[in-house]
Amino acid sequence: MKDAGKFILNNCAIEVNGEKYTFGLNHILDLHYMEDITKSSIIVAVTLTDSQSNIISDLYGMEPILFSWSTGETEITLPMVVYDIQDRHVYGKTTKGTLYCISSDAVNNAGMKISRRFGSGGGELVHKMVTKLINETLISAKGIVFDKSQTKFSFISPYWDPFTIISWLCWRTIPEPGEGGDTTSAGYLFWETPSNYHFRAMDILVGQEPKKTIRVGFSSDEYDPDYIDIDNLTFLGSSDVFRGLNLGSFRSTNMTIDLKDFTYREIPYDVNKYYDGMKKLNPGAKLPAFYDIFKDNVEEGTALGPTRIMSKVIDTAMYTEGKYTQDLTKQLSQSQIRNQFFFNQSASFTYKGEQDLECGDVVEVETWSGKELTKDITQSGRYIVGKIYRSYSTDSEKLLTRVTIYRDSQGAEEDE
Repeated sequence: MKDAGKFILNNCAIEVNGEKYTFGLNHILDLHYMEDITKSSIIVAVTLTDSQSNIISDLYGMEPILFSWSTGETEITLPMVVYDIQDRHVYGKTTKGTLYCISSDAVNNAGMKISRRFGSGGGELVHKMVTKLINETLISAKGIVFDKSQTKFSFISPYWDPFTIISWLCWRTIPEPGEGGDTTSAGYLFWETPSNYHFRAMDILVGQEPKKTIRVGFSSDEYDPDYIDIDNLTFLGSSDVFRGLNLGSFRSTNMTIDLKDFTYREIPYDVNKYYDGMKKLNPGAKLPAFYDIFKDNVEEGTALGPTRIMSKVIDTAMYTEGKYTQDLTKQLSQSQIRNQFFFNQSASFTYKGEQDLECGDVVEVETWSGKELTKDITQSGRYIVGKIYRSYSTDSEKLLTRVTIYRDSQGAEEDE
């Protein structure tokens, strides 16, 4: 059986005042790796002990540090920068400290405040703006994986850093139809993985084929790269009904005044009308019967009022005429709802094995229930990887991975 998940340190080196100091596995007390689909930067925290060079005492932050480790066939290499040092202790001749590290891109980003017009003239496609911010403004050594957009923008950045600009654009960007068919809403996500940055549309992410199958309560003596076998799956939470009522997540009205020509519009939202057309991880999923209370009663000729009324003042003159300004209020409203559905239900599991899962990957979960061990259709189905936390400590030879997964829909028999 393949010893998947065994932690092998290839390199851990810090540069201080032009001199490189290398640490071996015996110097690492623990290492923590954090990746999040809603965050623009990976974070690594490592606790080092040193009785030879005493270099930990000389660290003040901003020192370059290189990590490289592998588990089986997968190798992770991360050139980073120390941004914080905590819990520094001296025990006789031994020094210990915890270093928090991020990429040099994140450091450069924090030092940039941009005030200029983007998309001069007739506006520029958003995905082109984002790639220029990564490749030309930050001059990142990493590539960027993106979904093409049909949204063109011309706007002025009010002293925002590049990552803030990209996050602002995420809510307002509509993917190109050829990228994923007839999409229903605006909404992108921006995050970092070891090899790339990602600027991806939610509607397209949910249409991916599963990278792995997660088998709950299943174990095998044979290693199979297509499966991850776990003892249990912990559901962390699902939609909060009362919060949804207060936020208007089920039924709402958005009242908008456009300062461009002082036009007034009311945009109604009904979850029952929106959900069927929304691209989902599990396309055959239907809304639970609870949501029927928000439907209009056609037979009686009555309509249920909104649970929340919102007002917005916008100025479409700020943007270049195009797809985005044709229905600005609707797009903004739907992108917020799309985001809520995307993270509607979460679950987590831990395993020791290969580290080839990344945020943004789709996985197929298989759960079983009852004496007959029949497949639990509701809890099974497709999920998307949203958070990855990996840790190594001297207590174990293997890298422990905790994965948080999300889904926008329940499993359905039609998807089997």
